[in-house]
Amino acid sequence: MELRLIEAVLPKEKKEDIQTLLSKENIVDFWREEIVEDKIIFQILVDAILSEKLIDKLSRKFSKDERFRIVSMDVKTTLPLPQQEISKTKHIRVSIPELYNAIVSSIEINYIFITMIVLSTIIAAFGLYKNSGAIIIGAMVIAPLLSPNIAVSFATVLGDLELEKKGIAAFLIGCFIALLLSVAIGCFLNIDVDNFAIKSKIAVNYPDLIIAFVSGVAGTLAFTTGQMMGLVGVMVAISLLPPLVNTGLLISNGYFLYATGSFLLFLANFASLNLAGVLTFLFQGVKPRKWWEEKKAKEHRIKAIILWMILIFILIFAIFAEKKFLAKKRLFQENKIYYFKK
Repeated sequence: MELRLIEAVLPKEKKEDIQTLLSKENIVDFWREEIVEDKIIFQILVDAILSEKLIDKLSRKFSKDERFRIVSMDVKTTLPLPQQEISKTKHIRVSIPELYNAIVSSIEINYIFITMIVLSTIIAAFGLYKNSGAIIIGAMVIAPLLSPNIAVSFATVLGDLELEKKGIAAFLIGCFIALLLSVAIGCFLNIDVDNFAIKSKIAVNYPDLIIAFVSGVAGTLAFTTGQMMGLVGVMVAISLLPPLVNTGLLISNGYFLYATGSFLLFLANFASLNLAGVLTFLFQGVKPRKWWEEKKAKEHRIKAIILWMILIFILIFAIFAEKKFLAKKRLFQENKIYYFKK
């Protein structure tokens, strides 16, 4: 059983109220510590799955008092071990406040974010140039482009426009830096389009959409359940940075048609990832706490889902058109060579 330790800071006169509330909840244990002035701390040990419900109840009852505060912490171990059964609930995830704090901290545009984008772009560019899958995987692992997408999906479900803007801003800034830097690097590299690493990212296949969607589901589930190590595998599976860097390298070497195909792959992964994120957050029961906020958020996420689906359908059509065009071009070149030999 995964546990949370919730510290609730309350006014002393509310001591009886919180004891009554806790006596009705399915918690592992609780204790209190008297502190200075007019405050009291209650420490509550609870199943992580039930922590959000308890935090909501405490907030609704006591948040109007300015002395009220809640701190939630992971519990690595406790003795004696809890004897109660694992909670049976529809949604197994960490609380929305925990998700919010984790997401907000992951999309801060600071020197670390920018440095990681620069480093991952350089690694990806030389990995593509040297046709090295291992180097490309290394770039995908350290590239901080997954978190902004998860932030956008999370904000879409909650109808939080401010968080959505921050997520989009972080993603666009990261993409702009990666594309600009890859164009600059490409000016010093002689790119071979027959190189497998480059060639594999200049045409989108329908399985790419499925892989991106499934990776988006896996990434969102890992995020909502607090299994952050699971995100490493998702970062490898979801190909956001390599096709973008590939686009920049091809542009600087004058392969504009191939660069278009590579950029289509990037867009396909981006759209599929965000659609998967929104649907998975909904499946996990992430929603605003207040009914009037839920009404507004519902309208916003319906529009977002429709937008992502339209973009995916446009990309599917573009994929089909691109494949047809490249097939005709290849046939034309083969016929030209044949007649020239004759």
